[in-house]
Amino acid sequence: MMHTELYYQFSLILSAILMVVAAMSDAVRFRIPNLVCLAILLTFPLFVYTAPVTVPWVEHIITFAIILVLGYQLFARGFAGAGDIKLLAVIGLWAGPNYWPHFLFITAATGGILSLGIGGLTILRHKLSKKAGKVDFAKTPIPYGVAIAVGGLCTLALLSHPDLLASKV
Repeated sequence: MMHTELYYQFSLILSAILMVVAAMSDAVRFRIPNLVCLAILLTFPLFVYTAPVTVPWVEHIITFAIILVLGYQLFARGFAGAGDIKLLAVIGLWAGPNYWPHFLFITAATGGILSLGIGGLTILRHKLSKKAGKVDFAKTPIPYGVAIAVGGLCTLALLSHPDLLASKV
């Protein structure tokens, strides 16, 4: 029984580390390695097998598939990068039917803050360079994998401590 708890904790810690690696890679190189997404995906069965409660894994897979299909539509229309969509889907696998709204909300809020911050820095750099003309925000890359990873880390926190959402009246 003790080993099961260790494997459970290991699956959560490893997934958290992998999410941080994805965020750092996207922040530095604007790329999320496929191997990182694959490793997060492959860590999920260990989590399911060792979780202290029954995990409705089929529903988690359905959540993954829905996010992947909808995300592909965003990618096909040029609204998101392929790496962002893969990371979003594999973390959606972890979030499953219970936590996907929390995951997407935190990701969107963090992405908005990140976009505002990068936009502000872009304006500041433009003003300091004393270039004429308008700032072209369309050419300013946003490492959205950072926001996705923050949403994922919050999801892992909720999975390991579901009482975080409990109402304390």
